[in-house]
Amino acid sequence: MNEQTGKTTRSGTPWPQSVAVIGAGGLIGSGVVERLAVEGLADTIYMTDLRDNVLKAHAIDISEAQIIAGTSLTRLVVGNPENGETADLVIVAASAPETPGGDRRDFLLDNLRLLERLIPDIERLAGTDGTVMLLSNPVDVLALALRELSKIGADRIVGYSLNDSVRFRAAVARELDIAPERVEGVVLGEHGNGQVPLFSSLTVDGERARLDAAQHEGVTADILGWFSRWSELNPGRSSGWTTPLGVARIIRDMGEGKLHPATAWTNDLDELPDSFVSLPMRFSHGRAKAELESIDPTEREGLISAAKSVAAASAEALERLHGTK
Repeated sequence: MNEQTGKTTRSGTPWPQSVAVIGAGGLIGSGVVERLAVEGLADTIYMTDLRDNVLKAHAIDISEAQIIAGTSLTRLVVGNPENGETADLVIVAASAPETPGGDRRDFLLDNLRLLERLIPDIERLAGTDGTVMLLSNPVDVLALALRELSKIGADRIVGYSLNDSVRFRAAVARELDIAPERVEGVVLGEHGNGQVPLFSSLTVDGERARLDAAQHEGVTADILGWFSRWSELNPGRSSGWTTPLGVARIIRDMGEGKLHPATAWTNDLDELPDSFVSLPMRFSHGRAKAELESIDPTEREGLISAAKSVAAASAEALERLHGTK
């Protein structure tokens, strides 16, 4: 705390110093800006969206929330950086409207068209060293497509996937009738039906948890059915509270060099094809690198299958997209 100003200050030169949020007018984008600003996780946040009036309203509201939180250090800027400046982290929160039913891949072509239109802005904001974080679905397929369509290196592209692990913990807690805070578990693979919950490393109260066949089946059905249950509510929105909080947690982990789950480049990991799926990832020196330790053979097969599925979906979508131009 600065004794003269009363403001909470950031020590040293932590990453990221600057963040640009594309789609900051929407529920997810504005929520991400609010979390980063209130937690003081960046010096400057650039907010971009087609709706300038909404951005200005969000900026006023969030800046007042910062005062309540006592973390008014982070500067909010409506619009892009000036004089060709770039951002350490570019977060793409812009997304086509979600419709009930189906699965996350049903949004693929609409979100791929949107992503392709945004690529010049993304490249300009990220420059030669900035990292790009995708939030739109299907995040793994879009991450691979971004690598194919842009000049941004694969190790500078990440995607948000923490919610799968959160829902895994919640499902185990429901199955065992315990508090979810007691459960630690990670989901890798594709965000959606190709997710791979790591039952082999699941713990309760820090101890290895072994579920019987019925419990295993119940947890799997629970997490795979999450999206359909959400869609049946027809809320007209995505997960507006969990995702921003999770994004802030992941950015903190990235800045501290901690290992965490995220959509990342497979980078020729043993047996995995060239693709993007959720993996244990560590961010260092401006680059994301997956670090996959020993896992159960069945789980490894699931990861291989997910990586192949994402690669095939990306290739097919790009062919359809460009074939209709």
